[in-house]
Amino acid sequence: MHDKILGCLLGAAVGDAMGAATEIRSSNQIKKHFGGKVVDFQKPPQDTFARGREAGQVTDAFSIPYILVKHFIRAKGKASKELAEQALLDWAAREEWFEAFAGMTTRIMVHKLKYGEDLFRSKLFSSDYFALSSNGAATKVFPLGLLHPGKVDLAIRDTIAVSQAVHNDAYSISGACAVAAAVSSALVSGSVFKVVQAGLYGAEMGETKGREIARDYPGPSVFKRMKMAIGISLKAVDADSCCEELAACIGNGTQIAETVPAAFGIFVANKGQTMPALFDGVNIGNETSAIASIIGAITGALNGVHSITAAYLSVIERQNKMDLVRLAKELLSII
Repeated sequence: MHDKILGCLLGAAVGDAMGAATEIRSSNQIKKHFGGKVVDFQKPPQDTFARGREAGQVTDAFSIPYILVKHFIRAKGKASKELAEQALLDWAAREEWFEAFAGMTTRIMVHKLKYGEDLFRSKLFSSDYFALSSNGAATKVFPLGLLHPGKVDLAIRDTIAVSQAVHNDAYSISGACAVAAAVSSALVSGSVFKVVQAGLYGAEMGETKGREIARDYPGPSVFKRMKMAIGISLKAVDADSCCEELAACIGNGTQIAETVPAAFGIFVANKGQTMPALFDGVNIGNETSAIASIIGAITGALNGVHSITAAYLSVIERQNKMDLVRLAKELLSII
């Protein structure tokens, strides 16, 4: 189990750090800028969100769940909205992460937690709430899957609670539950099919429950788009053509109804193989750090740490001053 927990942590970190360099570009622009596909850590260009960071350094896509994991360990695995709020404030206190990477939803919630002012009620969001359904909900919740190996419903339950701390809407909860459920299943299964079915179940349950307890406004269903993305993957001739079709038809942007379906589509197209799927996430373009991080978390949990290029662990730990091996052991001790 330690091998799979560490694989999930490392896969998510590698996907985030590698994808940080390719964000905002199309797949063709990535090839033009880097001289081909990116298959190793690169220093992010000056026009990306991660400008000024070094090759191998993570962004918010991994640093937020990293802080969350530490809080879960201290709480002996108990997840709650309040714990997630405190973890967010601890993350926000790290200026190098918050100033560079905090998205609109995160900044609004940090402001509310600090000052008690709810900016969600301002006129700014009166007609475009769906803009708040970003992929941050999906990137930060893989630890809930790690807390509940094979217990998908428990992973979904805790994911809903944690998501409500920041991303309290049906779409965000749906995408988050898809990722957590897939990771939960991947820890005890060697089947790509079972992992995908768990992800679909999580998305459907998250959407249903989210409409009952959270904000509900017009927007595309994460669950239905996941089914569309999987359909595209199953019909594709190869992974490259699949990525092109996913980007064109599903989208690969910041909205959770694009990021999560694209990640699952790439996962299926690569038959769950860790490095090929992760590289496709890095090179699909646009919101690459989030897409690749989600893929890395799921494939790492499915295939274990040994499915990830061996040298990457030391790069991630050194560049980010993180001890993922120890973190995985501590997580295992509370499961």
